[in-house]
Amino acid sequence: MGVIKTDVEKPLSSDQIKNNVNYLKRKLGKDTSPLYQRLYSDVNEISVHSLTYKDPLASQVISDTSTLIQRLPGHLKKAFMKPTRLMKPPLMPRIKDLCREFVSNTSSHNYSNRSPEKLIHDGTWKESEKEITCVVKEIFGVLEDIWNNPALDFEVSKSLNEGTYQSTVIVPAIRAVLRNLPFRTSSFITTSEKQSIASADRKGNGQMGRRPDIMLAMRYLDVTFELMYVECSRLICSPQKKIDDEIKLWRETNDGLYWTRKTLNPDKDQFGIVGVQIAGDTLHLNVLVRDKVNIHRYYHIQSATIPVRISDEDVVTNTSERQREDSTTVSTPLYDI
Repeated sequence: MGVIKTDVEKPLSSDQIKNNVNYLKRKLGKDTSPLYQRLYSDVNEISVHSLTYKDPLASQVISDTSTLIQRLPGHLKKAFMKPTRLMKPPLMPRIKDLCREFVSNTSSHNYSNRSPEKLIHDGTWKESEKEITCVVKEIFGVLEDIWNNPALDFEVSKSLNEGTYQSTVIVPAIRAVLRNLPFRTSSFITTSEKQSIASADRKGNGQMGRRPDIMLAMRYLDVTFELMYVECSRLICSPQKKIDDEIKLWRETNDGLYWTRKTLNPDKDQFGIVGVQIAGDTLHLNVLVRDKVNIHRYYHIQSATIPVRISDEDVVTNTSERQREDSTTVSTPLYDI
């Protein structure tokens, strides 16, 4: 009888977790600033036995949603969160106007019967208003197709499987957002849970790598770098699925950053691996960056509702902003060798 092999995640052992936490403390201890000294003190008080492989800290990742960060004094928490503030430029008034015009024009129709350059995060957009306008219009084209797709009707969508949701909503939206990136000719999108090269390399010993639902990859120096990972649920997402995908996503981005650093030395606090979680009709944009003492920080940049059915202008505006932030985040270059 044949045996079906499954890719089962092996949890970290208690010794591995202990070694990871000790290594993290050594890195924290190298910096004498108040933030790192406070983090060192707080990590030192954490019982290693209480950590599991599901905890970012067990893999030397400090998440902004962790108790460790949430309990910091205001000025220290502000210092930790500084990089993410520079990753969220304010939305241009013209884009808000475009969203308003688009919703107004689309809603007026009756559809009821129809089935690089080196960049840094400095709080500003990297493209001109004209270029951003063109991309937003591409997104509107995708939204219009989605709004007229009978598969996304409220009743039908209850049984919509994950693959159909990805192919009709998520992948077209990603392609529209990333179409004008400066490294477009050397980048590509993978779907259908292609094995992650970064994950397979990190696991080693011929083990199978993780299989993200979607990836944005780029060929550079004859190496394939994985810049963005996407985990997607069905349109109806269970709480457990959301939790499981959150864990998968930060682990995938962590693998991706380690893989990149084997070949390149990207700017600290600038270059990041993007993680996008689609949980039902909500998009969560995350990024993993390396700070000045080589600690990997995982940030939750923003969340937005995906307007799978005709929505008001506020929902469309919010989604457009999140997707353009996605493009801005992944356009930070690799090219510091």
